[in-house]
Amino acid sequence: MAKPSPAEASIEHQTISRDELRARVGDRSLIILDVLPKEAYAEAHIPGAISLPVAEIAAKARQAISNLTQEIVVYCGGPT
Repeated sequence: MAKPSPAEASIEHQTISRDELRARVGDRSLIILDVLPKEAYAEAHIPGAISLPVAEIAAKARQAISNLTQEIVVYCGGPT
C-alpha cells in the first residue's frame, strides 16, 4: 500500500452522525460522496450525493470533487 502524501497525512477524519447529516443535506458547503456501486446508487442514495464507487476513486476523484477544501462526507454500505 502506498504511503500517504504529507497533505493526505494531515487530513483530519471525523465521524458525522446520521442526524447531523440529515440536517445538513442541501448544505452547499458539504460534499456527500456515495462510494457504493453505481447500481446501489441508482436504487437509492442521499439527495445531492455524488456517485463515486470505491473502485473508481483513484481514477475519478479529482473530476468528481471540484473543491477538495470543502468538508466531505463519504458513506457506504458498511457499519456506520
